[in-house]
Amino acid sequence: MQAGNQLIKRLQSGSIRGIIFDFDGTLLDIREPLQRAIEEVYQAKNINADITSTIEEIGALMETIQGYPLPKILLESYEMFKYISSLKSLTFFKKLEIAIKIFTKYLTYAKEAPLFPNTVEILKKLKKSFDLFIVSHNQTRNVLEHLEKENIKPFFKGIFGADVLPALKPDPKALSPIFESYKSCKLKDFIMVGDMPSDIEVGREAGVWTIAIASGVSSKQTLTEFKPDILVESLDDFLNLIEQKKVSNSNTQKGLKIKS
Repeated sequence: MQAGNQLIKRLQSGSIRGIIFDFDGTLLDIREPLQRAIEEVYQAKNINADITSTIEEIGALMETIQGYPLPKILLESYEMFKYISSLKSLTFFKKLEIAIKIFTKYLTYAKEAPLFPNTVEILKKLKKSFDLFIVSHNQTRNVLEHLEKENIKPFFKGIFGADVLPALKPDPKALSPIFESYKSCKLKDFIMVGDMPSDIEVGREAGVWTIAIASGVSSKQTLTEFKPDILVESLDDFLNLIEQKKVSNSNTQKGLKIKS
C-alpha cells in the first residue's frame, strides 16, 4: 500500500498523535510582505527579475537566515547568495546590502501578516483530535505575538522558535523537544507539515510523516522534488483530507499528490 494512503487512513481514523506545523508560509501568509519588500528594494536598485522565481529563491534564503545569529549570516552569506539568480551579476557586498535591506523591510511588514484564510477554524477542529505543535525558524516571541492576536496560543501543546530549538531544520534535532514528552509514542505517530523543502527534510530525517503545503513561497514542483508523503494545496485541503472530503474540488491528483 502506498505510504501516503497509509497516512491518510491513520489521519482519518485518529490514530496520529501529533501534528507539527511550520509557521511562516504554513499558518502565516507571508507572500505579500515578502513580495512587497523585494519589489521595493529591486525597484530602488533598478533590478529586473521574474518576481515569482525571485520570491521563491529569496523566501528560501529568509527561511534559513531568520534563525541565524548575525555573525553566522555574514559567515555563510557568500554561499547562500549563489542561489539568487537575479543577483548573480552583482558583487558579494552589493548582494549583502540588498539582502539586508529586503530582510529588514520584510521583518517590518511581516508583523502585520495575516494567518491564511480559515486557519483559526481549521486549528480549532484539529486540536480536538491531535496534539498540535509549532517548530519555526522565526523567533518564538514573533510567533507568539501572532497567535495571541488571534487568541489561538492555547491550541498548541508546544511552540518552538529558532531561539529555543537545539538545532535548525533540516537537522532532525529541531523536532526533539516535542518527542521528549512522548516516550511511549512512535515517531510515525507524528506528522511534520510545512511549506518549505527544509520541513520535508527535517520530517523525513526525524522519522515522522511529512505533508507539504503549497501555500507558501515554494512551488509545487520544488516541493514534489523533495518527495513528501503527501502534497496538498492548502490547509483547507489538509482538513478536507482528514474529513474525507474532496481535495481542491477534484478527485484527481491535481490537488493531492501521494507518495508511493
